[in-house]
Amino acid sequence: MGLLMKGPAHGYDLKQTLERELSPFFEVSATPLYYTLKKLEQEGVVTKWSTVSGRRPKKFVYSLTAKGQEEIKELLLKNITYLHRPSFNLDISLYFLNFLHPQDVVKTLKGRLRELRKVKFLLDRQKKGLKLDAAMRREYIITAHNIRFTEAEMEFVQDLIETFSQGRFDEANVFNGVKEDHDRR
Repeated sequence: MGLLMKGPAHGYDLKQTLERELSPFFEVSATPLYYTLKKLEQEGVVTKWSTVSGRRPKKFVYSLTAKGQEEIKELLLKNITYLHRPSFNLDISLYFLNFLHPQDVVKTLKGRLRELRKVKFLLDRQKKGLKLDAAMRREYIITAHNIRFTEAEMEFVQDLIETFSQGRFDEANVFNGVKEDHDRR
């Protein structure tokens, strides 16, 4: 619905915008797009009409209704205040650390840290490429947010590497070591 805030659009255009503009920032799939549009139309938040251009097949144009415009505004504001616990794929491995050899943990964490540095490099490059004009402000803010999350993850992984490298790897020491290392900074 957010894409339709810009104005009416063909389904194909919405799909292209999802893939081109949103997929670099979010895990989105254009696959269920038409199903979603049909459902939104049934709920009365989207309306559609057909257009024909020359010999081309008819296309449907979708647009938000007044109800849809109000709903998307409410949803966006609600989403800002909704606190959702982030999920990191690393956490499941952390839970079962006691089954892993500390040297293997350190080696693997160093690999993760290298990959996080690559991600940060790409995010920094992406941020530099964005202008702070009104059209790119959203992308700039999202990229800055992703950079902060990546930096926090890098710091945490570095703390874990230090903890395991120093032989402080029983359950109590892992938690306390990471916390103490972080508190010293």
